[in-house]
Amino acid sequence: MTSLTPKPSQIESWDRLPSDWHNDERMDALFSFFKDRDLNAVHYDAKMKFWSETIIDYCEDHGLLQIDIPTIVSRFRRKGRTPKCLDKIFEELTKQNRLISTNDYANSQQSWSSWTFNKLASPLTGWMSPRTPIDQEVFIIKELVDKKAQQVIDTLQSHVYVPTFDCVVSFSTFIETCRRCTLIDENSINLIISTLTKDKKILIDHIGDAKDVKVVKFIMPGTSIVRPLTEIETSVLLLRHSKQRLEEQLKKTDQQIEGLLADIYRHLKNSNRTAAKKLLRKKKLLELEHDKKENMIEHLNSVLTQIEQTDCSSLIINAYSSGVQAHKELLRKNGLTPDAVEDMIDEVHEMLDTQSEIDEALRRPVTNDTTDMTELEDELEELLKQPIPPTPATSLPINVDIINTPIADDVIKVPETDPFADLELRLQKLGVQEPTSNKIADIASSSH
Repeated sequence: MTSLTPKPSQIESWDRLPSDWHNDERMDALFSFFKDRDLNAVHYDAKMKFWSETIIDYCEDHGLLQIDIPTIVSRFRRKGRTPKCLDKIFEELTKQNRLISTNDYANSQQSWSSWTFNKLASPLTGWMSPRTPIDQEVFIIKELVDKKAQQVIDTLQSHVYVPTFDCVVSFSTFIETCRRCTLIDENSINLIISTLTKDKKILIDHIGDAKDVKVVKFIMPGTSIVRPLTEIETSVLLLRHSKQRLEEQLKKTDQQIEGLLADIYRHLKNSNRTAAKKLLRKKKLLELEHDKKENMIEHLNSVLTQIEQTDCSSLIINAYSSGVQAHKELLRKNGLTPDAVEDMIDEVHEMLDTQSEIDEALRRPVTNDTTDMTELEDELEELLKQPIPPTPATSLPINVDIINTPIADDVIKVPETDPFADLELRLQKLGVQEPTSNKIADIASSSH
């Protein structure tokens, strides 16, 4: 059987190459046949995990969605040796539904009724058709198919600026997007197309008068199912297709003009003015055609810009409408009307007036004072007009008992002043040199 990918790649250049790959002793054990799991369950499970994760990771990084044993053998060649345990690995991955045979996958892509019938009929017809050996079977990595399909959708949606008509692209643009997602071979791209079509995430159609333009419509951001093509999408896509064709023709015209210029210079160099004039006339015609196509492209750009602006204006109007409806609903739900607001303001004013009256009442005196304030004011005025009488000297009361009480001598102690305290200072002023403390003491004792 011919391998799906006959040209092997260098495994050593893989970015996620396992660290054990350069350990000869470890890789000898991993490349050998599987032994019975009962002998060493830990080693058996570790070996199974190593190859399962390594194969899936390698296929993901290299855009391989369907594989077979010969392909993996050619890709994982090491020092002239190839792994001898891949049949067990593929059997285990098939049991885990991580690998699905192409026949089973094709049946799963059919309608539910036919798929159910095939599943029910397979036990009865399985013995009639011999099973393909595992080393000749082609398997599909379902988890990678789903992952890559979502990656393609995310990439397409990242370029959506106007959802009304940006969710439709040409088939060639769709294929380029798949290749940017590391989907290189045609089989993998077909798997993605089949999966996205089955999940109703893309729709393939043909537009134009002759139905010769193949397009792909994908789901809008935030939706789960693709909708049929609309007239607006078809019209915009035809305009973009026409613009693209004109741009391609413009590039060819530029190349033709450059070629004619080179030929004209060559004829002039050879003094062949007649041939140069013929080419110059052709160049003038091409330049007129070039200008005409440029004007058409500019006109198409203007039309597309107007369509985009109209769509944006429509989105703005819809947003305004939604905001108004939400505001009205909020007012209705909370019972907010002009009359209700006016009634509430009146109630607030009435409440404030009532509170003012209460505060005024609380500020009034509590005692029953019937004195006429006018009489009090008149009396104060009379008092102010009269002269102020002199203030009599006040004498403090004398306690005779305290005066007659005798006081002991030791109670009252009058501090004695020392007349010789500043004697030294005075002697210095008189010019007496170095008065000693003894001399000062003698003078003091003699004075006494």
